[in-house]
Amino acid sequence: MKFVFNKFKNMDSSISKVLFDGLKFCFILVLLSALILSVYHSIHNIDLFYIGISIFKSSLFFIAFFAICAIAIDTIRRDIPHH
Repeated sequence: MKFVFNKFKNMDSSISKVLFDGLKFCFILVLLSALILSVYHSIHNIDLFYIGISIFKSSLFFIAFFAICAIAIDTIRRDIPHH
């Protein structure tokens, strides 16, 4: 766990900017899914439930995707010799 936190702390600034912008996007998706699920809770439309859960699962996938890709790109950038 400490290894992952050190990777994020020592990440290139341009990569970390893309990572945090992506995480902001995912947070907006999580808020949207919470809004849809709260509307479902009040009117009990099953379609709203599936839409809210699908958006929530997608946002969790995107969070993992942004984190893994940011670590991979930073590792590749550090390992390639610069001319």
